Amino acid sequence: MNMLTFDKTDIQKQNKPFIAEAVFAVETISANQQNEKQVKSKQLLDRLFPLENGSHKDVTAYMIDYRHVVAYFKDGSHSGLKNNKHFVAYTGEKEDPASILFRDASGSHLEVTFGNHKGTGCVELIEIADIQLETCTMFSQLEQTEMAAMRHWISLVKGDEKGKPKACSEDKEYTAKSGEDYNLDYCYNV
Repeated sequence: MNMLTFDKTDIQKQNKPFIAEAVFAVETISANQQNEKQVKSKQLLDRLFPLENGSHKDVTAYMIDYRHVVAYFKDGSHSGLKNNKHFVAYTGEKEDPASILFRDASGSHLEVTFGNHKGTGCVELIEIADIQLETCTMFSQLEQTEMAAMRHWISLVKGDEKGKPKACSEDKEYTAKSGEDYNLDYCYNV
C-alpha cells in the first residue's frame, strides 16, 4: 500500500501553501480507495487540529461539551483539542454533531462532515464523509474602499467521477460554540 504522510516539519519548510499539499495528497488516492482516504483525512486533522491526547484516527465519536469538542476513544477515554480556539461551530446535535467547523490561525475554515453510523452495536471508529477546505477569491469594488470576496469549498474526500477533489460555492449555516448563529456566505465584503 502506497501511503503518503503529512510530515509537519517537511510542510513547514516548504513555500507552497498547505492547502495545495493537502489537496495533492488526497487527490493522488483513487476514488475506490475509501479506506486510504479516511486515513489521509484523519492525518490531515492530526496535522492541523491535533488532540490534547491521542489521534483523530482512533476516535469513535465527537461531542460538543459546552464550548469544546470532545473526542471519545474505544477504551472510553476522551480528549479535547490541543488548541480549543480552532473550534468555532457545528451542525446537528451537541451529542452527535453532523459536522464540525474549525478555523486555523490564518482565519481559513475547514469543515469535517461525519458519515452515517453503521449501527452494528460495536464501538467503531468514526467515518469522515468529507473534509472541505475554504478558499477565498478577493475582488476590489469600484469605490476602491471595500473589497469583495467569494468563498469556495474544496472537497477532499468526496470527488468527481474521476476521484479528483471538487470545488463548490454555497452559503453555509452553523451553530457557533457560543450557541449563536454562525453563517458563512458565499459572497461577502471584507
